[in-house]
Amino acid sequence: MSAKPKVGVFKFASCDGCQLSLLDAEDELLAVAGKIDIAYFLEATSHIDEGPYDVAIVEGSITTPSDAARIRDVRQRSKFLMTIGACATAGGIQALRNWADHDEFLRAVYARPDYIDSLATSTAIADHVPVDFELRGCPINHHQLVEVLVSLVNGRKPKTPSHSVCLDCKRRGTVCITVAQGVPCLGPVTQSGCG
Repeated sequence: MSAKPKVGVFKFASCDGCQLSLLDAEDELLAVAGKIDIAYFLEATSHIDEGPYDVAIVEGSITTPSDAARIRDVRQRSKFLMTIGACATAGGIQALRNWADHDEFLRAVYARPDYIDSLATSTAIADHVPVDFELRGCPINHHQLVEVLVSLVNGRKPKTPSHSVCLDCKRRGTVCITVAQGVPCLGPVTQSGCG
């Protein structure tokens, strides 16, 4: 990584929640800000640097042919590509359309569906280009994002949890509602750090 890595933040199909989490981390980011060069982040600034980038941070899923072409371009101009959030890592809520009739949805929603250039599925970034690191969550945990950026600047591997929320509950002494009350819980399938 160069002395002051050039970072680009890119949005695809998403609600912007992960980028807003990043902007909400202003206090933590101030500590990192002098060590990185935010070269592209349309949510935060109108300054545009076309790269190449040391780090690309990508939010959102691929839902159109132009998205697919654009993510290939971002990947080509980036040494390290990190996806953030459920949309980028798993297709997001918009991936619900993957199990329905795409053309029927277009006809029901748009007066002129022939004007819409959309893929039949919403897919994760890793389905289109190699991804170097993923931060899951909806939205992401901004502390984890700051940890990854600090790690990259310092040339070390990021320390982010790889276990499920169940372990967090056990560590806090929280009684498992599934075991104690028979109530369903998504803890076993939810990565720790989701808030």
